[in-house]
Amino acid sequence: MSTPRRAVVVGGEVVAPGVRRVRLRVLDAERVGHRAGQYILLHARAADGSIVKRAYSIASPPRDDPSFEVCVRRIPERPASGFVHAVAPGTEVSFTGPWGKFVVEDATRDLVLVATGTGISCTGAILEDELERPRSRRVRLLWGLRHESDVHGLPRFRELMRIHSRFSYAITLSRPGPGWRGARGRVTAALRAEAQPDGLYYLAGNGAMIADAEDALASAGVPATSIRKEIFFTPGQVRVPLRERQARTANRERPGRAIVGIALHAGASALEVVKAIEEALALTGLQSTDVRNIAAAAKASDESGLVEAAATLGLPVEYYLPSELEAAAASASACETLARVSAASTLLILPKHKTPAVTVAVAAVDGGETP
Repeated sequence: MSTPRRAVVVGGEVVAPGVRRVRLRVLDAERVGHRAGQYILLHARAADGSIVKRAYSIASPPRDDPSFEVCVRRIPERPASGFVHAVAPGTEVSFTGPWGKFVVEDATRDLVLVATGTGISCTGAILEDELERPRSRRVRLLWGLRHESDVHGLPRFRELMRIHSRFSYAITLSRPGPGWRGARGRVTAALRAEAQPDGLYYLAGNGAMIADAEDALASAGVPATSIRKEIFFTPGQVRVPLRERQARTANRERPGRAIVGIALHAGASALEVVKAIEEALALTGLQSTDVRNIAAAAKASDESGLVEAAATLGLPVEYYLPSELEAAAASASACETLARVSAASTLLILPKHKTPAVTVAVAAVDGGETP
């Protein structure tokens, strides 16, 4: 568990209806130490005095460190977003981080950033950081919003395009007014028209957009390894990507009477993952051949340790969106919920089994026999 850090709010402004950008400064260290695209886990205080931890992307580039910004949409009944919208300058807050692997490693391929809503926070930070570097590759930003009033930061994009000939952007509105002169429709339609198989694509925003974007990129021949994604939770919204839907359908035809649900720390090694799964199976008397598939959270889809461990065990992995898991509300434990949701069953063969870097639970496949 990371030790909480302290920061002070130094300013904030509403940049669009229901969207506030807040600037903070670290108090307990010289720097946040983040990379563009990463996030913090903010410890927000709810109205009843309880602490709610929520992940918010860092909306400013590393050059601003030790100051940093978050850009948050106000969501009714979500106390953390209410806290961010009400917090006043001078208030001290706690956070952990930075976290996340939504960072750019490739320095050569053309980079396409696709965002909806406040997904512009992490993609905007990546954009600013990328354009500071002496590179020649093209950078394209596609940003989808609903109304003209939702657009913010436009003068900065215009300035960046004037300074950097390799940068261009397009803002697409799904519900524009009659005076809007820009692109209309969904941002994924613009992506579908422009997608090239040799590009590098970073997607940030609601799950429905990311699912549609992955479908569009797959149709254009873009390999999954060229796509990175940061899914922003939208209450009540479930849109599973095409590749994932196809994988789940194929898994239902596989033999196996159990599902392994897994939650892991970022950077957990393949050895740690395999060891945790093997320990769990030993406790249940099951073999890996009894397992139909592994189930993990969507944010773990780029964890190389999990991917390598699954390949070692010969098991496919299903990845579930936050909205799917919250809708199920099967358990307070992430690994238990994952196992139950994938198994379409409430019957746990093994409740949460914890190791230093990995937690595992095992559920019986609906209609299957238990040991």
